[in-house]
Amino acid sequence: MESSDATGAQATSHVRNRAVAVLGGFGVVAILVALAYVFSTSSSAQQVATNAQELHEANASAGSAAIARASIAQAVVFSIDYELGVASTDARDAALTEATSTLEGTRRWVEALTANPDTTDLGAELGYLVDTGDEVLDLLVAGGSIAAEQIRTASFEPLYATVANSLAVRQSEIVGEIHTTERFAGIVGWVTKFLATLLIPAAAIILYFFIVRRQIREARLKMDARLRAERKLGVAKDEFIAGISHELRTPLTSIYGFSEYLLENEILDPNEAMELIALINEDSAELSRMVDDLLTAARLESNALRFNYEYVDIRVESEAAIGAMVRAGTDVRVVGEVLAWADPVRVRQIVRNLVSNAIKHGGPSVVIYLEEVDDHTIITVSDNGEGLSSDIQKRLFDRFVHDGNETLLTGSVGLGLSIARSLAQTMGGEIRFVRAGGLTNFEVSLPRKADVPIDTRPTERTPVPQRTAGSDPVLV
Repeated sequence: MESSDATGAQATSHVRNRAVAVLGGFGVVAILVALAYVFSTSSSAQQVATNAQELHEANASAGSAAIARASIAQAVVFSIDYELGVASTDARDAALTEATSTLEGTRRWVEALTANPDTTDLGAELGYLVDTGDEVLDLLVAGGSIAAEQIRTASFEPLYATVANSLAVRQSEIVGEIHTTERFAGIVGWVTKFLATLLIPAAAIILYFFIVRRQIREARLKMDARLRAERKLGVAKDEFIAGISHELRTPLTSIYGFSEYLLENEILDPNEAMELIALINEDSAELSRMVDDLLTAARLESNALRFNYEYVDIRVESEAAIGAMVRAGTDVRVVGEVLAWADPVRVRQIVRNLVSNAIKHGGPSVVIYLEEVDDHTIITVSDNGEGLSSDIQKRLFDRFVHDGNETLLTGSVGLGLSIARSLAQTMGGEIRFVRAGGLTNFEVSLPRKADVPIDTRPTERTPVPQRTAGSDPVLV
């Protein structure tokens, strides 16, 4: 009994091995048949393409020679008629001009044939014909129409007959080669298709299995990547929500405290009162900027933000954007005067966000440089701070950016730079970060005119402003 079971197991194993071997051989045969079909088809197609190119060259050469022959004969006839007083000067000149142009075209075709090693002989035959045609035309131009006719009859026509006969023979040979190649390809294709008909179903099933498995694997990888990205965004949003209350509360606390102090205390010193009012104004402007960023982010997300385009005086809008900061004693200047085709409200928002970012995270002195580069207006917000870490630079324009050590970047809801770039791009511009010459620069490009296409934004590095103590800004 045990022996029978062992024998049965051996038989089953043998059948399984044979099945595997058959399937393997089946696959190898299928691959060989497919390779044979591909090779034969490719070889035949290449041969037909080569023959077709040769046939085209032969046909073009025959046509070019025939046109040259006809135009030269016409020029000779009109020249003789002109000397006999039958044809006009204009008619003769027109015939000569046409013959010269036609012969020049044939000469260029000869040069192309001569440059190809496979058509050098054909180019040489046509070259002799062109040289003889030049002799005929030279005599016609010199007034020797009778001599030109003699050369045409004695030399040019025999050369043309030789070239035409040679081309006709070559055309016939090429057509025969094409027919032979097509017949061979047809036989090979029929045999290959017959064999492939038996193998294609199995190959298709196997191929479908591998494709489906790969698609499932790719879909799983994409899903994992999407989940990781959503998880990362969720963490960033959680950090944003956790810190936004503090960032919004800070200016609110100052505004409330200073206003309470003004209400509860009789301040006789106008300077002290103006100082408190200036602080309230500065914190109010900062709070307004944060709220604007939140509203703009929501509207951008839902495509509900509207833009009103007009020619904008960038200096005026920049000074309006930094007015509260200047009144609070911040060192911010505007250098230059330019116009741009944009929404003035969004321009102020971009400048306000960039300057606010420079004040909080940059140096004590901020300069806004305005200049024109090609079809774009460039706004450069420059500060003399220490710059940003390489990690922050990589995700500088991402939403909810933070530095890893703090809940949020101090005095920011993490949206300012992202919103500034989105606004600039929507208006056909761009924002770039450049660190050069010890300065941190945010460069904004906006179209100068209404018809400047978006894809013409400056891609080369725009001039970066540098300052030296006690001197005016210099563009380098």
